[in-house]
Amino acid sequence: MKKHIILTLVALASTLGLSSCLFQQAVMAFVRAEYPGQRPPMVIADVDGKPASNKWIAVSPNDLPPSSLVNTEVTLGEGDIPYGITSEFSNIVISPYEPHYQLDYTGVEVGAKVWDPYTRKAFYIPRAYSFN
Repeated sequence: MKKHIILTLVALASTLGLSSCLFQQAVMAFVRAEYPGQRPPMVIADVDGKPASNKWIAVSPNDLPPSSLVNTEVTLGEGDIPYGITSEFSNIVISPYEPHYQLDYTGVEVGAKVWDPYTRKAFYIPRAYSFN
């Protein structure tokens, strides 16, 4: 279904005389792939400024941080709490804290304050668009 939508949009762009390269970059900014395989751990919801649970996860020295191609520059939100980093996958955010693990935020509103289960630090879900 998603592939069909992308092909339709590309055909529309060529009909309108838009640059296919420029249009494809715009489409990829909004259409995100589903995460391959088992989804990563969930973020921990915030309740009155505190984590909703204490289901912390130990950082494993065997886990690799994200690719060096991932931009790990963070934007600060309210109270100097950073926003997470958008990823190429639907409902997946990259933690703004080292070692920048990928986390699932399915069911959490964009802009909500959540907690990284690895670092025990709060961040906001970034505003990202996804048509899946």
